[in-house]
Amino acid sequence: MKDWPFEVHPTGWYQVDWSAALAPGQIKALKYFSEELILYRGEDGGRAQVLSAYCPHLGAHLGHGGKVCGSEVQCPWHGWRWGADGCNTHIPYAERPTQRGRLTAWETREIDGVVIVWYDANGDPPSWEWKGVPEFRDEQAYYPIFPYGAERHGQRRIMPQSVLENFADTEHFPYVHGAGEPGTHASWEEDGHYLNVKFAMNFGANGPPTWLTPNGPVAGVIESEAFGLGLGIARFLVEGRTVAQLVATTPIDEEHSEMFSTITTNRIPGTTEPEGVAAKWIALQQEQITHDFHIWENQRYVDKPLYAGSEERPFVGVRRFALQFYPAKRGDAATAGRRPEKVVEVTLDEPAEVVTP
Repeated sequence: MKDWPFEVHPTGWYQVDWSAALAPGQIKALKYFSEELILYRGEDGGRAQVLSAYCPHLGAHLGHGGKVCGSEVQCPWHGWRWGADGCNTHIPYAERPTQRGRLTAWETREIDGVVIVWYDANGDPPSWEWKGVPEFRDEQAYYPIFPYGAERHGQRRIMPQSVLENFADTEHFPYVHGAGEPGTHASWEEDGHYLNVKFAMNFGANGPPTWLTPNGPVAGVIESEAFGLGLGIARFLVEGRTVAQLVATTPIDEEHSEMFSTITTNRIPGTTEPEGVAAKWIALQQEQITHDFHIWENQRYVDKPLYAGSEERPFVGVRRFALQFYPAKRGDAATAGRRPEKVVEVTLDEPAEVVTP
């Protein structure tokens, strides 16, 4: 982004795939955080693992022609094998493996069907864990996320923080998403790496009845949760229905990120895949996120925005929250402004009453 002030990718957990999209014995070439990586799953169907991509022997890319052997990865050039911990385990023409080189083993988790990795510019280990999305793991009450609600929106010229700043923005709903009126901040909870913001919304305001609001305008809530800058959950609570959407923004390089969107909603009794209003909700939300893309991909970063109305407090709150995830590279004299892990209270002007549908 033009005038972007940070020199590092933000620290945190980031999505790289869905569990169901990675079969036993499969290996994939990835590029994230300006690094060449591989993602693979052992032939025994064990957990997914992300490793650095280049074989320390002579530099072959393990994601192009490499294969999975048991729980290890075999180099396509000379058959050297590497374990999930990054250590060499086998050299076909040597008596024993070498300890002189290893791959970087990235902290990898599979939570509620989502594969995530930990990134820290200084290589520090995870300082918190992601709690996942309860709706994704409850396949009795909600539809399976894969393949029905999982969509890659591809490489975009977007910074993870841009997506987070929607938590502050009540006024863009009519102009970007076609809402009849803006939302209102109803609550704000911030604690360390976690941010929870609720919007009170009048769905269908100033418009005729639709499939979404067949009885006319209805009060509802959008609950947004951020876990660092890479993982954000939006829950749409309208007339007894919950639509849970995970929007994951994973940096590829200094300018681009990959956008993942994963959605589920309440099962309609007797159905195995989304249909009717459930299918329409999933399609609507997959489309709605794309309406933000042309804004995020073409904006410049304004360090000192011109605020109007009640915008200032939530925007300042979001940017203060985001600042903690940009550490100074170890050895740099300057700091990126990491703030301590503590609860920060953000007082909003005349907070609205949250109406639970």
